[in-house]
Amino acid sequence: MLTAGWFGAEACNFAPVRLLLLSLGDGALVRFVTAATGRPPREVTIGHVIGAGRELLVDRGFRVIDFAASPDEVDAVYVGGGNTFALWHELTESGTAALLDERVRAGLPYIGLSAGSVIAGPDIEPAGLLDDPADAPGLSSTAGFGWIPQVPVPHAGGMLPAYPSAVIERTFTEFGRRFRLLALDDDQALLVDDHGTRVVPSV
Repeated sequence: MLTAGWFGAEACNFAPVRLLLLSLGDGALVRFVTAATGRPPREVTIGHVIGAGRELLVDRGFRVIDFAASPDEVDAVYVGGGNTFALWHELTESGTAALLDERVRAGLPYIGLSAGSVIAGPDIEPAGLLDDPADAPGLSSTAGFGWIPQVPVPHAGGMLPAYPSAVIERTFTEFGRRFRLLALDDDQALLVDDHGTRVVPSV
């Protein structure tokens, strides 16, 4: 598994975005948003897009609103967990993916959790052993946002019953030759900011 450290220049300069890609633990969340906005949580509005985990934003003191309804009123945006394929299908079919891509590439800080982290990469196909693609039968393409060159693989420590080590190992065996995979344990996150790209603790 990868440990906290710096990636090469290619990863650091892949896209001019600010990202926090969580696996499960949200310990890096407040630090990321505070650094990105220069304000404490009570003064920050986060746009919730889709997926589980909205409650953790509220618990941390952020104001949370619907991103698609008020995209000009948010200081950061959040996409939570769930079935990666179903989540991506809903985002692309609704047109929200295009809006989200435009705003994030323009500098809006992005927080992803689990599936919300996977879609930040170039393709979601490697999530096919973690989530069932059959839950999104109408999905026409597995190409993700492509904000980073790696495909995040959340829950890579194999600690959650739904994602045992054998499934994580199979993911790297079956997809590792075609995709650059990035293992994220549940107490880690991928941070992309003005200082570069690195895996950080997120306990």
